[in-house]
Amino acid sequence: MLCALGALGVLAFAAWELWGTGRKEAAVQQELRTAFEFVEVSTTTSTLAVPDEVEADVEPDLPGGISADLARARFPEDGDALARLEIPAIELDKFVMRDVDRESLQVGPGHYRGTPRPGFSGNSAIAGHRSTYGAPFKRVDELAPGDTIRVHSADGIFSFEVVSPAAAFGDRLDTIDPDKVAAGSVIVDPSDTWVVSDFGDARLTLTACHPEFTSRKRIVVVAELVSEAVPLAAVFGGLDADELNELVTEDLGVLENSAS
Repeated sequence: MLCALGALGVLAFAAWELWGTGRKEAAVQQELRTAFEFVEVSTTTSTLAVPDEVEADVEPDLPGGISADLARARFPEDGDALARLEIPAIELDKFVMRDVDRESLQVGPGHYRGTPRPGFSGNSAIAGHRSTYGAPFKRVDELAPGDTIRVHSADGIFSFEVVSPAAAFGDRLDTIDPDKVAAGSVIVDPSDTWVVSDFGDARLTLTACHPEFTSRKRIVVVAELVSEAVPLAAVFGGLDADELNELVTEDLGVLENSAS
């Protein structure tokens, strides 16, 4: 009897891991989709300048004529989406969280803090689950060179194309077992953090645990930016990087209170 109850417990836990966590993720993703509609409507360029068609709906209430709503979209708080990620080849359409902590990855892919946002120069990195919590990156192993990845954010809409590991990493592949290299992805150890370092270009790196249901390795897919990158000097109506850092703080409430 105890063995039978134990087996049922194991099955119940497995069912929750596979389906229960997916239902939770789907519910939050729907909430994010509703909240993100403002960004989809408001952003028509690669900056946060307010488009003419929505100018009447967003009041420039921060220093420099910046809308507080657009500022929140570009610098979301914990629990908010940073961007929308679309990969048609694997039927993926998910909202990306601003971090890769446990809570964030339970409701969608997460953006590695310390890497640039998608669309800027550098290596923007995003992680996601492959087996639980909706398994957004379950099929990343199917991606091949030339596949399109689109990112929608308050910075603009950006297009990327998957590239081969050889094109992405060059002679760094010499340190990896050739059996771990596929057409559009590579398998590395969790300690191989160099895959998310800056390679002097504008790219998007997707990472996930490998194989499915384990965390022994990481599968990595790299895509190059094929649309125009966002120049730092263009954000927030032409403020340069130093002015932007001075203006934007972690606490947008402080920023709002400084408005005249």
